[in-house]
Amino acid sequence: MKALAAGTQRWIWLFRHQPLTIRLLAGAAALLTVAAAFAAPAEADPADDNFIDALNHAGIDFGEPGNAMSVGQSICPMLAKPGGNFAAVVASVSHRGMSPQMAKMFTTIAIQMYCPEEMANIASGNLAGGLPGGLPGGLPGGLPGGLSQIHGVPGI
Repeated sequence: MKALAAGTQRWIWLFRHQPLTIRLLAGAAALLTVAAAFAAPAEADPADDNFIDALNHAGIDFGEPGNAMSVGQSICPMLAKPGGNFAAVVASVSHRGMSPQMAKMFTTIAIQMYCPEEMANIASGNLAGGLPGGLPGGLPGGLPGGLSQIHGVPGI
């Protein structure tokens, strides 16, 4: 115990004999370290939380939530590409390890959560102006996979 006390006293003596700028920098570094340790974690995007909740309610096994969110967020840009359509996006999601039916439901939920402009077009009956290529089988008023049964999904 004496060795610890002697080491601490030596450290304090060395610190006191440093130039003022060194002591101020060390104090600022300590304050920043404490502030970073107690900083509030960044809040998640509500759309991401709603997306994960909707996937859970639909019974879709999506693996890691972060991976599911990144795939879900990539769907709108895939639809916006020239020639992008629902079937191509579903195929892309299906190639990531989901069954085709689960990929359809996943894609539909992602569109509802991340592509509100597409949902507005679909809701107004403008399938041609909504999803490029429309919904599979031209399902007017209905969504693939019976998603009208999912509770807690906005827009249904």
